[in-house]
Amino acid sequence: MAKKVKKAGKFSVNDLLPGDILAFKGDPEDTISKLIMKFTGSDVSHGAIFVQKEECVLAEAGLGGIHATRTRDDSTAREAYVMRHNKASKKGVDAVVPFAKDYVLQDLPYPYSDLILLGLILIFKQKVTKPLVSRVVVEFLCLVAAELKKIIEDKNTPGKHTMVCSSYVYQCYLDASKKNPALKLKIKDGDVGFKDHPLIGRKSKSFSLFDMYADYVASHEDECKKDFKAKKLEPAKKLRSKKEILADLEKLVLSKGADKLPELTPETLSVVVDIINAVKDVIQALVTFVKGDRVSFSEMMKVAREQQSMFITPNDLVQHVTNAKNVGMVKLGRYGGEYDDNWKK
Repeated sequence: MAKKVKKAGKFSVNDLLPGDILAFKGDPEDTISKLIMKFTGSDVSHGAIFVQKEECVLAEAGLGGIHATRTRDDSTAREAYVMRHNKASKKGVDAVVPFAKDYVLQDLPYPYSDLILLGLILIFKQKVTKPLVSRVVVEFLCLVAAELKKIIEDKNTPGKHTMVCSSYVYQCYLDASKKNPALKLKIKDGDVGFKDHPLIGRKSKSFSLFDMYADYVASHEDECKKDFKAKKLEPAKKLRSKKEILADLEKLVLSKGADKLPELTPETLSVVVDIINAVKDVIQALVTFVKGDRVSFSEMMKVAREQQSMFITPNDLVQHVTNAKNVGMVKLGRYGGEYDDNWKK
């Protein structure tokens, strides 16, 4: 971890307070976890939020959706950083809990969380301008869009708020901040945002996936609008398996020399266009997931910008939140199945 994050003392589950942010260390044997840690330069790959002292309950977004489970001390479990908001009282941050519970009760479909998070991180890393790597990245982003489209086809979900593990934590605090602005998590120099980016070739105070696409739209608006109308919601592309794509991605991106960045030339310009198109497909699928397919191009751009919580990584929760600090380290196990039904009664 970066030097500014000092490893605090050991915590027990009984030391946790509602609203405490949990950033779990990654699994070095899991490809997704390993890639997330590699790209964010950290040892964490998952975020959760502690919501209830009684019976000790945490809530998190995972492959099965956003759910709550009982938790207890477990010496065999992976360690987690306990990040506590500066405004937390002796009772924690109670204002965040109702929002965390509400998302749990919405029964949000979430089988693509790992793909979305890795895809968003990948698109911002300079190494994606390397032609060989970029081809795999483009294929990966197509897989992300295909996953979203499949969910839309299988289950009608407009109106649902889609979030990865760390953005779920961020969103709960963001919702609570509408009544108390001091509760908003302040992110400085986040992983998915740069002051400049080679794919655009200009400097900016803030950069996100949508900023990147918006810049492209600014000079190709008619083309983008026409393309948007022609491709409302295409059937998912036939792609190689997730396992095959990830294997290539890991081999190429983690190989020596992958970090070398070529200059933007006419040859690499086609790489930029391919990535822009892949980003567009992800954005369009994401907006369709949230709002349905009856949206205009301008509405799509507006909704896309409202999904900024999608750009928070587990590492951001530990290293880049300026108004929360690491107060302890804890090893937690989950047991007893989902706690959701207790809140539904």
